[in-house]
Amino acid sequence: MKSILKIIKATFLGGILFLAPLVLLLVLLEKGYSITQKVTNPIVNNLPRVKILGLALQEIAAILIIVIICLAAGLISRTVFAKKLIQKLEESVLSFVPGYSFMKNMNESIMGIESNENLKVILVPTDAGLQFAFLIEEINENKFAVFVPDAPNPWSGSVVFVEKKDITEVAISQKEALSCIRKLGFGSKNLLKNKL
Repeated sequence: MKSILKIIKATFLGGILFLAPLVLLLVLLEKGYSITQKVTNPIVNNLPRVKILGLALQEIAAILIIVIICLAAGLISRTVFAKKLIQKLEESVLSFVPGYSFMKNMNESIMGIESNENLKVILVPTDAGLQFAFLIEEINENKFAVFVPDAPNPWSGSVVFVEKKDITEVAISQKEALSCIRKLGFGSKNLLKNKL
């Protein structure tokens, strides 16, 4: 009974962590849309009342402005100055948000965005056997910091320090490992075939 409650709790928390960025994105887009409509209404009100695909000119203008702002922000984010600014922000503020670095890296991997910090998927020994883990960093030539995710919610887990001899390397992607963890190990037969 306790294990079922633990799975339900982990799944519920995983759902919240999945939905939170989407809700935040929708709120930001809605706020941006209302602000841009305030800017475009005085300009477009002088034009004839025309609807295109059921949208008024004010709505189309607001949507276009949001798209242009997002494209401009995307271009700016690629500059050296913006990357340094984001890195400083991450080091000084966002690094204190629990799990920020891990979630950022996982989301970049899932979305196919190149990252300078590709987390390597490994297996480490636990009391129950080998478990998926992500290699976080090398402490010295013999000790490594790794993150061991929980199932079915890989956003929670433990940070452990393991010796090099205890690490089993597997040639699978972060996305594949996360999918297997979320499915409680289903698909691991094909995923780990000839790798153990």
